[in-house]
Amino acid sequence: MRDFMYIKVGNGESTKFWDDIWIGSKPLKLLFPRIYALDNIKDATICMKLNEPSLDNNFRRSIRGGIEQSQFKELTDLLIPIVLNPCPDRWFWSLEGSGEFSVASIRRFIDDQRLLTMDSKTLWIKSVPIKVNILAWKIKLEALPTRFNISRRGIEIDSILCPICDRGVESTRHIFFSCCLVRQIARKICSWWDIEYSDVNSFTEWINWMASLRLQSKVKMMIQGVFFVVWWLVWSYRNKLLFEEKKPSKAIIFDDVVSISFYWCKSRCKASFSWDDWLKNPSLISL
Repeated sequence: MRDFMYIKVGNGESTKFWDDIWIGSKPLKLLFPRIYALDNIKDATICMKLNEPSLDNNFRRSIRGGIEQSQFKELTDLLIPIVLNPCPDRWFWSLEGSGEFSVASIRRFIDDQRLLTMDSKTLWIKSVPIKVNILAWKIKLEALPTRFNISRRGIEIDSILCPICDRGVESTRHIFFSCCLVRQIARKICSWWDIEYSDVNSFTEWINWMASLRLQSKVKMMIQGVFFVVWWLVWSYRNKLLFEEKKPSKAIIFDDVVSISFYWCKSRCKASFSWDDWLKNPSLISL
């Protein structure tokens, strides 16, 4: 906390010349130890010191050459621009422009230091519900309770393999980008939308692939929403596989992607399009 507080000098009557940090990053007694050792009044305030006839007025002896002379000159030059005013000395909080302490400012500082920073903005697709957007945001942060993330927290589990393919480690990147199921669905979506398929292994690679597609911005947002639906259904399928007795069917996931994304997009987009338009080639829909 003291790292963000400093003294703003007014009349200099309540600030110690040698002991307090009021100019520079350290007390003057540490910056100029040889000069400090010569001063007979070590607890003098700034006001007292600057109102003396000369800076060496209360020294126990005169300044000698060498390091003493060098430090004395440096201290003298440092004090030349200092001008006292009638206002009292006060503490100043550097994280706020007003100089006043606030809990919000220290919270922002802690957040900036501790929270993950991302090199791209968070996508928010209006054509899908909030819950689906939140899932995509967690995928971007790799913050979902996958088996890999759970094991990293020291929790013992039977296996960290992907329950869908039983091949790779179930990390966020694997289950939503590298797993054979997701890639099969992604290929079908690309064929449906008549766009070129590309293998991606992370959210960042997926964003770059999306950026490379030659589609209108509104249409591109819509296909991004379709992939959000894919992730939503794959995560739901994974959870049913782990926690329900009846084994879910993976064969219907793509059909669910098509139908659910149609109803969500149609109800949330201002444009009007038919089920036939959606099935033939959604990239040609005029939005």
